[in-house]
Amino acid sequence: MIPAVLSRPGLHTTAFYIAFFMAMGVHAPFWPLWLEHWGLTPSEVGFYVAVGTGVRVVAGLVLPAWADRLDGRRMVVAVCATVAGIATVLHLWITDRVELLLATVVLGAAFAAIGPIAEALGVAASRAFGFPYAQTRGLGSLGFLAANLVVGALIVTCGTNLALWSIVACMAAVVALVLGHPGGRRLPDVAPPRFSDIGRLLVDRTFFLFVATVAFAQASHSVFFALASVHWAGLGIGPATIGGLWAASVAAEIVFMVAIGSWTVARLGAVGSIAVSAVAGVARWGLMALDPPVWMLWPLQASHALTFALGHLGAIAFIVRAVPPRYGASAQGAMTSLATGSLLLLGMLAAAAAYPAYGGGVFAIAAGFSVVGTGLSVVLARRWRGETLPV
Repeated sequence: MIPAVLSRPGLHTTAFYIAFFMAMGVHAPFWPLWLEHWGLTPSEVGFYVAVGTGVRVVAGLVLPAWADRLDGRRMVVAVCATVAGIATVLHLWITDRVELLLATVVLGAAFAAIGPIAEALGVAASRAFGFPYAQTRGLGSLGFLAANLVVGALIVTCGTNLALWSIVACMAAVVALVLGHPGGRRLPDVAPPRFSDIGRLLVDRTFFLFVATVAFAQASHSVFFALASVHWAGLGIGPATIGGLWAASVAAEIVFMVAIGSWTVARLGAVGSIAVSAVAGVARWGLMALDPPVWMLWPLQASHALTFALGHLGAIAFIVRAVPPRYGASAQGAMTSLATGSLLLLGMLAAAAAYPAYGGGVFAIAAGFSVVGTGLSVVLARRWRGETLPV
């Protein structure tokens, strides 16, 4: 399988993922620190990160649907990456909280569209050129890992503006790479879906149950994304160690996806993979709520291979099996916006409100999400038997 990944389409897809995930590898752990350095309190940081995530509910649903309808996935990503780069630079001139909130909304909307369309492009390229999606996606996460390590090591001496300029550079690379993405070719003899067709997919009961299941299983990461860096910094953990902890989670994700991701999903099945990820989340977040010592944070971060990577691959496998290819970006967008958008927002807002009183105990919110995800995965397994949805 590795030689297939090393084909020209496989390398192009991997490079695109690397560029995009490098931006995410800076934004997720270090942007909250930039916001705090700007002058926000930890609770305000959690709120602003939550607002940026909440934008995904609308933008992450509408823009990927437009990409499918226009048969222009590459164009939409290029526009959104350009907007993201410009919005990031404009943060340098922000002087009040209203302007900062507006910039957060714009940046969140741009990122919201890129993620699901990137996944649709990756799946389409793997289908067309015969390389495994899990390996290109896993290798692409090297970008996240590299950003964690490099920016985490340099931000102490270079300041938090390093995070800002890193995001701008990555967005420029995304624009350059997406224009020739091999997954952006038109499907032969397949008309782009109408919005009414996309609407039928979104209200299908089985698809909605799938979205809800993924929502609770994956949105359990909400507290972590919003407050982990700030909370760890408050405990006296340095930026380099924080970057290393984030890197440990991504390293585990990469090894899992590249080495055994496809094999594991093939044996557990799409829904089984989501279920195992939810169960692992109950354990991970339950222990995080106890404020464990630093040495225990490393294996907990490594469990990201299960809580995120396995669940993500299971969700992708469901979409590949259950959703026709022409709805690829729409399905990814629905999963991202309705699942990891709406519930991520809820979890982040709840964590931001509870953090002043409970500190690290807010990870119990994430554990509760995982419990619900586990229950819904059982219901989904009974309802869906591997068939294509009638849309």
